[in-house]
Amino acid sequence: MATYYDIFGQKVEYLSSDPSPVAEGQVWYNSASNTAKVRTYNAAGTWASSPSLNTGLQSGGAAGTTTAALAFGSSGGPAYRASESYNGSTWTATNVMSQDGDYCSGFGTQTAAVAGGDGGPVGANSTSLFNGTCWTAGNPATQYAYASVGLGIQTAGMLAGAFDGAGHGTANYVQLFNGTCWSNSPNDLNTARYNALGSAGTQTAAIVFGGNPSNMTATEEYNGGAWTSVNNLSTGSAAGSGGGTQASALAFGGGGGPGAVTQLWDGTCWSANPNAMPTAKTEMNNVMGTATANLSIGGIGGPGNSTVFEYTGPGATTQTITVT
Repeated sequence: MATYYDIFGQKVEYLSSDPSPVAEGQVWYNSASNTAKVRTYNAAGTWASSPSLNTGLQSGGAAGTTTAALAFGSSGGPAYRASESYNGSTWTATNVMSQDGDYCSGFGTQTAAVAGGDGGPVGANSTSLFNGTCWTAGNPATQYAYASVGLGIQTAGMLAGAFDGAGHGTANYVQLFNGTCWSNSPNDLNTARYNALGSAGTQTAAIVFGGNPSNMTATEEYNGGAWTSVNNLSTGSAAGSGGGTQASALAFGGGGGPGAVTQLWDGTCWSANPNAMPTAKTEMNNVMGTATANLSIGGIGGPGNSTVFEYTGPGATTQTITVT
């Protein structure tokens, strides 16, 4: 059998970590992760199966990146307070949440995360904070925050929209978090919604898209002083996931029934990515990642709520070589 050296006249490097910088077409073996890797170029974003969660999660929160992620809370059974961290290859159970995390929204990093609007024991305005090791109860949100969507970092975060079961139902609430306390934003969403398809950005440069009722297409941007309606989603949807920035965002999954559509925001318009998710999913734990590197975590649909898929956007990328 011909070897890589026989075919290409070069040996595969045996390295303890991924090289940097790395050239397109470069192949190496990472001894730390026991994986062979190659630097390639994707003309369109692609999805691949990723290691599964230890505990199935749905309708909870997430934070971090594809190589340093945190998933927490669920609307399903004993997993209400479950929390797991991810290092790019393995999910590991962490200390459980201090309060129920059903229909909470997440933001922040793996070591400084916020679960906003979790379910109890105070109610659907509870807040839980993670410091990399433990969860503690934070100050509650000022308004009902059930099925809101979050964005930002632990010291400058936001919750937008809600289903206010104690009030008038679908709400346009926007609440701001400074790391300690919540305050009502003087600028609420133009379009009331809950279970938004997703969100991205920062407290002063945000984007919120989709949501219920009726799997809307409405998209809004925030500049720190006002919300502005911008071009709609290509496909209306709700209760999916996404991430990125106001200028470059990703939306995927969701819908009245589980969906697999992947949509890209370039700062002006939405477009459908040619490659959809491997399986239709809705109510994944969100929000985390970027427009070019993201995870679909748990959710309803497909092979179950412990499945995870990884998205890699267009451009140069490092991929693991597998044998099928």
